[in-house]
Amino acid sequence: MHTAFASSRTLPRRAPAIDRSTQPALSLVTLDVTVPGTSSAAGRRALLAALGEGSRLFVMTVDKRNDAITFRVDVMARSVGDVVGALAGVLRRATIGRVRSIALAHQVVPQH
Repeated sequence: MHTAFASSRTLPRRAPAIDRSTQPALSLVTLDVTVPGTSSAAGRRALLAALGEGSRLFVMTVDKRNDAITFRVDVMARSVGDVVGALAGVLRRATIGRVRSIALAHQVVPQH
């Protein structure tokens, strides 16, 4: 005859609680970036190379007289400094305009 008994091996295991204080906080960073040229395709490629495919880019103005195009960029990052550093490393002649950062209270899970 079999006797059922509970041991630590037969009980369902619970996932350990996530310590949110050790998780990196994310912010939605929105900034205006002006790059040389009037081709949105060239500017878009340069910005995506700097910030990654997850960033959203919107053409705000095309200034043909000054040969420049301004994009509004939305990107998830740990800080504004991370975004500015990524841009400065790739885009030497870019001008950064208005910058806003909105801290998120919880981790955003990307949807597929």
